[in-house]
Amino acid sequence: MPDHPEKGGVLEVTCPCCEARLTVDPVSGAVLGSEKAAHARAGVDLKDAQRVLEQETARIHERYDQIVQTEKGRGAVLDKLFKTHVEKSKDEPAPRPIRDIDLD
Repeated sequence: MPDHPEKGGVLEVTCPCCEARLTVDPVSGAVLGSEKAAHARAGVDLKDAQRVLEQETARIHERYDQIVQTEKGRGAVLDKLFKTHVEKSKDEPAPRPIRDIDLD
């Protein structure tokens, strides 16, 4: 999926795996050019390794807490949705099961 609308008849796409930027001809599908992604650890000195690890650990914990909060909310929403459907279905008669002979 292109990151930007067409620019002069070419598409600029970011690779989802390595985050490299590719310039693609939409007609032929040929890659016209590419730029490697700048990695966060490329310019890090060994002296800064402790700080980088602490930052990554903090980012991981933050993301984990965010996922936990999302899942807690999701469970409550699904529970509420289930209860409303159960209440609606109490008044309706049970549907008659479809038998193989009914399909002929």
